[in-house]
Amino acid sequence: MVGPTRRIGMAPTRPPTWAVLETHRCTAAPGPRRVSWPRGTRRIGWQERFIPLLAHRIDDMALLDQFRIEALPKKWQDEGHLWQETYFPEMPTVLDTPNWKRFYPDTPLPRLSVILAKPDGFASFASKVVGASTETTELENRLWKADKMPDAQFMTALKIIRAQASTELGSIQQHRMVYEQLDSGSLAGMDKEIVEGIHRTDAGGHRLDSISFSKKRVCVEELRHHMQMAGVLTLDETFDKARWGRHWATETLEELFAMKPGEHVLDAFNIEFKSLLDSATFLSFIDRVGKFQLEMQHHFLYAPMAVSMPWMRWIEESYHLAAGETLMKAIAVAATLDGGNFGIEDLQKTLNMWYPRGLEMFGSELGGGLVKGVFKTLTNGEAQKIYIEEVRGKVKDVNLAIIQAKARCTREEAEAALRRIEERGETVHGLTKANLVFLPDRRFFRIRGLAEYGDYRYPGADAAGVGYVYLPHDVHGAMLSSDDRAVDPNDYVEYLRTVLPERYMTSRHWDFVKDEFLFNTKWGEPERVP
Repeated sequence: MVGPTRRIGMAPTRPPTWAVLETHRCTAAPGPRRVSWPRGTRRIGWQERFIPLLAHRIDDMALLDQFRIEALPKKWQDEGHLWQETYFPEMPTVLDTPNWKRFYPDTPLPRLSVILAKPDGFASFASKVVGASTETTELENRLWKADKMPDAQFMTALKIIRAQASTELGSIQQHRMVYEQLDSGSLAGMDKEIVEGIHRTDAGGHRLDSISFSKKRVCVEELRHHMQMAGVLTLDETFDKARWGRHWATETLEELFAMKPGEHVLDAFNIEFKSLLDSATFLSFIDRVGKFQLEMQHHFLYAPMAVSMPWMRWIEESYHLAAGETLMKAIAVAATLDGGNFGIEDLQKTLNMWYPRGLEMFGSELGGGLVKGVFKTLTNGEAQKIYIEEVRGKVKDVNLAIIQAKARCTREEAEAALRRIEERGETVHGLTKANLVFLPDRRFFRIRGLAEYGDYRYPGADAAGVGYVYLPHDVHGAMLSSDDRAVDPNDYVEYLRTVLPERYMTSRHWDFVKDEFLFNTKWGEPERVP
């Protein structure tokens, strides 16, 4: 795919389908008055179109009263529309009311607008986040104007906002790689086997169109998340106030809209989705890191960012996690019940591939001390430890689903069977450890951030733990060595071929890992710190 062809700043030729008015103002909608809606769509006002149908029920008013809605400046609405037309042209079909109600009859349409928690409602959400303290729930000491932040804090805030916004756009570019195949009916190989296997083993079934629509729903909400970050950068005009002669909000948004697949800030968002396995695992593992970041950022010093977190975290992100977990379990059950020509080892290799990238999204395990209590509630290492245990629980859920499907038993009975298999090494209902999945060791296939890198330094360096250090651990955390030395990178590559998906070993990201890390001579031979 190529990026937008129109020059930055040019207005689209029709009104953006994602633009929305601030609901507290009754001004005219941007652009021409005539709008071409998808066939079958009930023609409604701009405001009503993006207000959930449930908003008119009494039991939802208490929730909605805790938020206010803002509209992006028209320039950034237009730029967002150009990007959406290039990378997500299917969005109007998702927002078509009959289509939406077909798949989500009891769920409101997504709200495509900038949604901010009101100060008097913020505390009820902030008190629930991981690592919350009294300070997390209070807004009195936050800064509401960007020009009030000292230079160092401003740049830290910008770095975090930029990374958050990049993940939203990168995720859409990744998910479309899967739903395009689903929509075109061009599934082949393992994905074809997976979908047919789910059909054969799940009484409820998972239709191609329902899986595809689920991916597109996620994309709509990811695009709204990017709108939210654009709002953080632009609704406060002082964020773009010249600092060192540069207009950081404008530069950052222009950079973000120009990013093509493979050019995003975090590695996990530069990996191609080549299978439904990637999509399911990404939603369950990588979006879970996003959940942690959204929770911790309720503590953000810059208040507009803090009050952006509640709707993103509590209203939207939960669906992404559930969609991934549900699909992972369906795939695992289909593999176990011989639903197709694929096995549980295919899911295991996919977990091995994505989990290290999720861990690295927290940053250095030794870092985060300067942002704790200012921008986030926890250090990198503290948050990552909680994440590991949460993901371990999701892996357990997959195994319980496998046992329940195989033995046709209750969850409680499956729990007992799982303990016998994992703790005693028994064969239960024909299942052994080899028939289940496990969470790789946190040291496996890490190229950034590992705490153990802190024991090393580069020749001549006066600081330990700088950048990348080659430590070839296997999936269980054991160092792969020969003659008391770490195995040669070529040997490690051969080992990785046995535990990672074949599709990954021909990917753009794997080339990046080889060129920039495994076989990059600039790293030299790091020395162990005395």
